[in-house]
Amino acid sequence: MVGDTTHDLQMALNAATLSVGVSYGAHPVEDLLDCEPLAIFDVFDDLQQWLIRQRS
Repeated sequence: MVGDTTHDLQMALNAATLSVGVSYGAHPVEDLLDCEPLAIFDVFDDLQQWLIRQRS
């Protein structure tokens, strides 16, 4: 799950689904960290590259 809000990441956490956050959305990074994402990205290209590496 990729989310920009604590709502997104909390849903993933509740569903025992892995998640990553993006800081260029609605909620601040400090709040996103509380939802235990695998990573948080500030730039879309970094997220894209990370996702590509995960497929390998």
